[in-house]
Amino acid sequence: MSTGEHRPDPGDPRSGTREEHPAPPPPRPHAEGRPPTEADVPHQERRGPGRHEATAGQEGEAVPVAPPSAAAAYRSEPGDVNVVWRRAAQYIIDTVVTGIAVAIVISLAFAVFVPLGIAPGQDGALAPWAAVLANTVFAVLAIALFLAYWALVPAMSVKGQTPGMMLMGIRIIRGDGSPVSGARHLVRVLMFIVDGLLYGLVGLVVILASDRNQRVGDMVADTLVVRTRD
Repeated sequence: MSTGEHRPDPGDPRSGTREEHPAPPPPRPHAEGRPPTEADVPHQERRGPGRHEATAGQEGEAVPVAPPSAAAAYRSEPGDVNVVWRRAAQYIIDTVVTGIAVAIVISLAFAVFVPLGIAPGQDGALAPWAAVLANTVFAVLAIALFLAYWALVPAMSVKGQTPGMMLMGIRIIRGDGSPVSGARHLVRVLMFIVDGLLYGLVGLVVILASDRNQRVGDMVADTLVVRTRD
């Protein structure tokens, strides 16, 4: 029997009332000091990126990269060309070694040719032919030793190094990072005619002024001098 009282149906849209939905459960507390896990996050918050939502690193989106610190920017890394003062020390070392080697060989040659070229009755003076021959031999030996030390030794070395470069932890490579051929080593050495002016000061100035710390010989031969270790 009807009492005349009409109660609105919660599911009827015409009734003007809406069914109340329970609030989402709060996040489960987790132990202090432990990062929250997936079980601590409500299901609604675990939803991954939607169909049309973009995420960092997707194609077409640039990911910002933090700039290097000032210390990292000026620190010489392996393979870096920031080895100017190492090269200066290496040049001094190799020049001293080359000078000693040339002096020893010329002294030996002098000891052989001088007794053979002494002219009889001239109080130990060299005969003209002996003097010319001795000077020619000395010059050829000095040039050959210089080229062998500065071009042949690094060309035959596994890492493209002279003894001075080994001590200073630097090596010679091509501009693209590949090994240097013997011909390019020879070109570098021949350009000492320019780089060696004023006792190497010209080469040092060119190295400091160039973008990749190259001397004239490096530019012509397309080579770089880089660091191999600390």
